[in-house]
Amino acid sequence: MSDSRSYKNYSGYNMGICLLRMFACFCVILSGNWEINVATTGALGWVNYLKDYSVAVFMILAFYFSEKMIASSDTDRLLKRLLKLVVPLFAWAVIYWAFYKVLQEVLYPGYEITVKDLLWQVVTGNSIYLNRAMWFQAVLIVLTILLWLIVFITNKFHNPIFGLLSIACIYAEYAGLMLFINNYRSELAGSLGRIHEMFPLAVLGYMLAYFGLIEKSRKHWIITMIFTVVALWLVRRFGVFADPSVQTFGYAGIKKIVVAVILVFLCFAPPLEKLPKFVRTIIEWMTKYTLGIYCMQGLVTTLLHYFISHRNIGIEMETYTIFDCIRIYVVCYAICFLIARIPSKWTRMLVE
Repeated sequence: MSDSRSYKNYSGYNMGICLLRMFACFCVILSGNWEINVATTGALGWVNYLKDYSVAVFMILAFYFSEKMIASSDTDRLLKRLLKLVVPLFAWAVIYWAFYKVLQEVLYPGYEITVKDLLWQVVTGNSIYLNRAMWFQAVLIVLTILLWLIVFITNKFHNPIFGLLSIACIYAEYAGLMLFINNYRSELAGSLGRIHEMFPLAVLGYMLAYFGLIEKSRKHWIITMIFTVVALWLVRRFGVFADPSVQTFGYAGIKKIVVAVILVFLCFAPPLEKLPKFVRTIIEWMTKYTLGIYCMQGLVTTLLHYFISHRNIGIEMETYTIFDCIRIYVVCYAICFLIARIPSKWTRMLVE
């Protein structure tokens, strides 16, 4: 959901990150829909394991590619970035509200979708009756403003402050200091709780770009890949960093941070830009609409499952399997492709 163009020592698309974004986007769909025949071993077992880290990966990438904008303290660049974030949040809120308003008798019998639901969706991205996945976009907006303000106010001292605040956030997770947020309305509690869980990930993304750590690792990409693969295996095999005592809103704990960072380094490392041009073109097209897929996957899932369960189409179609998730992804991609054909920058901002 973040721009895959790197501004460090390499112009063009980083193919590894394009593929990581596509995989992470698919994992978001898996997280909400893969309930039947869930694998625990083999290649699909790894997919099942890694799906829980997709959102953390997205947050790191979002701030990796926003580092120059944040470090510049340029108000115009901030406003342009916020526009790109706010438009999808607002537009998809309206789209979901309109569809669910029409289908409310089918989807939520006895409950009336109101303007209040729309307002909660716009403000928090987390309306219980609309599209809860968009909390990410709302939190991304808040953290973008927050990091920009810290850099703007503290100037050259911002990195130590980022580090201290990140440590404080992680400590608060393990100490349960933020659990009072659960006393608030669920829409507000979900987004507020995730702001402090996402803050260390946002800072990590910024730091990786600020100090050029990933680009340095690419100079020794074979060693980087070996190290990250071994590290990932060790974390999964021996449950390293796993702490059942962590108090979470879904994305807390050091393990989430460690695995997400490993995945980013792993996928940045290989020089896939050396692949034949036609292969790179295919990868670019395959990974072009991760924003749109993420935003619409909830609506598409709801409509597809309703269609499958209420229409006799003469074809046996199971839901909540990995094949169902692939079907959802393909349909989302096709819709995004059509939306992107509309000759307007505003519609393209909904999917690209």
